[in-house]
Amino acid sequence: MATKRRNSRKKPEKKGLPIAAMLISFSVGAFVMFLLHIKDTVPADTVVEPKAKISQSVESNTIEPTFDFYDILPEMEVKVDRPKVAKKQQTVQKSKQTAAVKKTESVSYLIQVGSFRNAVDADGFKARVALLGIESKVQTVTIDNSETWHRVLIGPIVGRDKADSIQKQLNKNKIDSFLLRTRRS
Repeated sequence: MATKRRNSRKKPEKKGLPIAAMLISFSVGAFVMFLLHIKDTVPADTVVEPKAKISQSVESNTIEPTFDFYDILPEMEVKVDRPKVAKKQQTVQKSKQTAAVKKTESVSYLIQVGSFRNAVDADGFKARVALLGIESKVQTVTIDNSETWHRVLIGPIVGRDKADSIQKQLNKNKIDSFLLRTRRS
């Protein structure tokens, strides 16, 4: 019987390196060249010494202090006597402070919450402010003998703290206002 040949064709033999091996060898070579380039660019002055040599050189270069803080401090202490003039200055300062307090107490404030051309609108806004528990008044002003405005004012209020607290209450209720400073007489 005749023997049949299977796969009578010969497969061509692969010659040469595969592409993956070529790429890996190329990347390794490029990395080595990069490292050599970095080594050449490092200046010679920045050569790192071993740690043992550094610690020995630091210890030999340190200078011990020739003084002790706790010994020098009491020697430098200077005692100062307060003369009687200082007491007079303190009393003058206290009198200036009390005058400043009296001055701030003599300052009063008005808060303007609205200005209207129509008196009915001003009265309506005055009622809105009254619903908040704040007393206000309407001041009529004529400007240049032609225009008449009706201002809704709160006050006079003595003390800035009181005026600020009223303004905060107005802001919470979405009412714009601004502070006017006046002198009490």
